[in-house]
Amino acid sequence: MNFYIPKNVTTRFELVKGIGIKELIKVGIAAIIGAIIAVIINKTTGNFLLAMSFVVVLGGGTFIFNIKDQNNQSVINIVSNIIRFYNLQKFYKYVVKEEAYGVKTIEEE
Repeated sequence: MNFYIPKNVTTRFELVKGIGIKELIKVGIAAIIGAIIAVIINKTTGNFLLAMSFVVVLGGGTFIFNIKDQNNQSVINIVSNIIRFYNLQKFYKYVVKEEAYGVKTIEEE
């Protein structure tokens, strides 16, 4: 007996393809932080366009970096996996004693 698993079936609720509630919360937090920075910039410089650009850049950037692809990976997940991979790598320095193997080096000749 064969069981067929359908493709592109998500196991979680998604409002937009690749964006669920968890990602929307992250985007909302980034937009609120951008709004706080925008208020501070607008009060100090008086430039409303520059202030609103912080809201758009932080909110939109968080949206783009958190959207998941068909493999359920986002840009943030991929970068964190790369950082974790390089932090787990161990490099051991060693010295080969060539006299033990009967090999002459160039300096000895």
